[in-house]
Amino acid sequence: MGTVDRISRRWARWVVFGLVLSIADALTARAACQTVRGKFTIQIVTGPECQAPAGLCGIGTYIGGLSGASTFAASSVVPSADTPTTGVVAVTGDFSLDTRRGTLFTKDAIMLRTIGGGEFAEVDTVVGGTGDFAGASGVIRGTGTSTATTVDGDYAGEICTP
Repeated sequence: MGTVDRISRRWARWVVFGLVLSIADALTARAACQTVRGKFTIQIVTGPECQAPAGLCGIGTYIGGLSGASTFAASSVVPSADTPTTGVVAVTGDFSLDTRRGTLFTKDAIMLRTIGGGEFAEVDTVVGGTGDFAGASGVIRGTGTSTATTVDGDYAGEICTP
């Protein structure tokens, strides 16, 4: 084996080694994720002040891991075949939370009991944002109770940023 072959093989090993390190680095360069939890209060808005497709909006305040002023606009309120018995409807919509770090955007899916204590549970899929939340992903879960005018609840979840 000649000197040129040995040098070529060494060079090829270093190139392969460098590629492996680059790929490993790219695979481990994951998003930074933050666990969040806290409380929220929302005032229900309907009528001409609410331009949401489903005619249901909310403005609120979040405290805890996420703190700031929120807005919600319902895109649908859908009863099921069981709604006459359970009083539960599905509500979907767009949510934004203005914080000191930027604005967080989610798409919300809420199961709301419209009778009794107004219990609800929701899954909010993080779809991005501005500032520190640009390119964010994750899921936030919420539970609580509502009346015709207010919503009070707790949230917990994880937000990941690139």
